[in-house]
Amino acid sequence: MEGFIVFDYARSYSSARKELAQWLAEGKIQRKETIVKGGLSKAEQALVDLYNGINTGKLLVEICPEDKLVKSNL
Repeated sequence: MEGFIVFDYARSYSSARKELAQWLAEGKIQRKETIVKGGLSKAEQALVDLYNGINTGKLLVEICPEDKLVKSNL
């Protein structure tokens, strides 16, 4: 096994991000995440669950349902 130093590839970050985003959109790769719904009131239990290893991939706490999001004009 051989490792690498991520900063050695800093010049490739931009193109890698574009390629990874395209692969995600095309379904060639999938991200794994556990989403805890219920707002900030569920954050404390989500942290406990994180330390107990219940999550797959990233553990996210949904603060506001996606259909209720306010769109930014930025």
